[in-house]
Amino acid sequence: MKKLLGLILIGGSLALISCETTKEISLNQDGSGKMITTTDMSSLIGIAKMSGKDMEKEDKALDTTIALDKMVDSIPDLSAEEKDLVKKGILGLNINLKEEKLITRLEFPFNTTTQISKLDEVSAKVMQQAMKKQAEEGAEGAPPIPDDEMPKASMDDYFTITYKKGVIEKKHIPEKYATVGEDKGMQSLKEMAGQGMPMNSTLIYNLPKPAKKAEGKNVKLSEDKKKVTITNSVDDFFEDVTKLEFKIEY
Repeated sequence: MKKLLGLILIGGSLALISCETTKEISLNQDGSGKMITTTDMSSLIGIAKMSGKDMEKEDKALDTTIALDKMVDSIPDLSAEEKDLVKKGILGLNINLKEEKLITRLEFPFNTTTQISKLDEVSAKVMQQAMKKQAEEGAEGAPPIPDDEMPKASMDDYFTITYKKGVIEKKHIPEKYATVGEDKGMQSLKEMAGQGMPMNSTLIYNLPKPAKKAEGKNVKLSEDKKKVTITNSVDDFFEDVTKLEFKIEY
C-alpha cells in the first residue's frame, strides 16, 4: 500500500491532481465553524496499474484517522499561527487497492472566517507531507522525492474569497488570470483535463440561517436555503472563469 503512494508521488505531475474534491464549510452564527475537505484520488490507482506496476499482491486496506498534532512538527515552513491551526485537525486515510479506493479527509475547526483561507493553505501542505512521508517510508526501492517535484498548481491562486458579516463572495483576479498561460502547473492541469482525467471540485456552505441571495452560474441553493453548493471544473476555469464566481448573502 505504501508502495502505491510512492508510485503516485514519484510521478509528480499526477499526484494530487487527478482527483475530485469536496470542501464543506459549516458556519456558526458567531463566525466559527468547521471545514472538511474530502479528496478522492482513486483514479490514480488505475493509472498506476495501467503504467505496468504490479500491485496484485498489495491487497491490504487502510482506514484510519491521524491526529495532526502528532505530525505538525514534521511539516516544513509552517508559521506559529499555522501550527496552531494544524494541531486541531484530523486526517483520515481510506485506501483499498483491491477496490481501487484512495480517499483522504481533512477536518479543521476554525474560530473566525478569517482563518478559512489560511486553512486552505495549510491543507495543501499537510496533504503533501503526509502522502510524501507514507511513500518515502514504505516505497521499496523508491528514490527520494524532492519537494520541487510536488505539484503546485491551484485554481484558488486566481481568486479572492471575502467573508464579511452575512456575505461571502468569490471573484477572479483579472490581472492574475491574464497570466495563466505562463503557469506551467495550470497548463498541465488543462492538458490532463483534455485527456479525460477527473478534476472536479464541489464547495458546500452550511449557513447559520437561510440565504437571502445566492448568485453564481454554478450555484445551487437547497430548499431550506441554508445549504449552498457550488460545483466547478478545470474546464470551467479555462473556458469561462466567471463560472467559478459567486456571492452569498444571509
